[in-house]
Amino acid sequence: MFWLTTASVIRGELPVAEEMISALLELAEARGDRPTLLNAMRGQGMIRLFMGHLEGAHEVIVRAFEAFEASNEQDRLAARAAGQDAGVADLALMSWVLWLLGRPDTALARLDTAIRRADAIGHPHSQAYGCYYASILHALRGEFLTAHGYAERCLALSEEHGFRQWRGLARAVRGISATFLDPSSAALAEIQGAMNEYRNAGYQLGITALYVLLSPALLSSRQREATLELIEQGLATTSRNSERIFEAELYRLKARALLFDDVPGAGTEAQSLFERALTTARSQHAKALELRVAVDLGALWVDQGRRKDALNLLAPIYAGFAEGFETQDLKQAKALLDRLQ
Repeated sequence: MFWLTTASVIRGELPVAEEMISALLELAEARGDRPTLLNAMRGQGMIRLFMGHLEGAHEVIVRAFEAFEASNEQDRLAARAAGQDAGVADLALMSWVLWLLGRPDTALARLDTAIRRADAIGHPHSQAYGCYYASILHALRGEFLTAHGYAERCLALSEEHGFRQWRGLARAVRGISATFLDPSSAALAEIQGAMNEYRNAGYQLGITALYVLLSPALLSSRQREATLELIEQGLATTSRNSERIFEAELYRLKARALLFDDVPGAGTEAQSLFERALTTARSQHAKALELRVAVDLGALWVDQGRRKDALNLLAPIYAGFAEGFETQDLKQAKALLDRLQ
């Protein structure tokens, strides 16, 4: 049942996987099967995360890690038959959830603990798993040099040990990071090749993370139509697979692409998309994505002479953060607030 669930997850069949993992949890609890329970709990947390059910994901992942911490070494090792160490996976998944919920510093602390644990146990697939999640998290934070380093390490582990899934993802993240570090690099072709390799192998999970990272890179190289095409692929994926973790970000990025180059008439549609992104982020309690939308929509309103509306939108969202003030997103938000006040 666990591997059937995993197959559904990889294919992007998240509603099916959600039903199966719930059944597996009941079975593991009824049988008192601790290793299966550890994997089923983190599996449920991962599915909820990618479906955009962030508070539910946080709740179950916290419980999963507590259960892991309370388990003996024999059960921990038995659970590792699922492919990676459950403790590493719990912490890596938790880092994404916490970042989305608006706790970027705590997210980074959990991620660092995941990497340290993976290295301490010397388990290559757990190390690749942790490095992939680290590469995405740092890229989302705008820390592309660190993201590039983790992607390189994930790729090296994948090539050494034959981890096909992580190989394609790591190549894509490495290329995206390289493009941000050096806009003149020729990495875009490698990125497209890596993403095609990933999809053609039948993998679907996590593809929207690559879309939201690649779109700004395409837009910065003035490829507006390619950006819009990529975002449409991402939005189609959210509908087809229920992978809604970055749905709000896709709406936001589409609005930004429409506003690029001051295309006549784009402002009305862009504002509608920003508002849809804001509604989506709020419904998911994705404070990190809500802040990004508020900054972009606020900037648009400033251009339209609606400074008070921009201030009233952004100020309470920014005030809801208790950490992460040195991150790129919060610095940008603070800079806009300073202009408005």
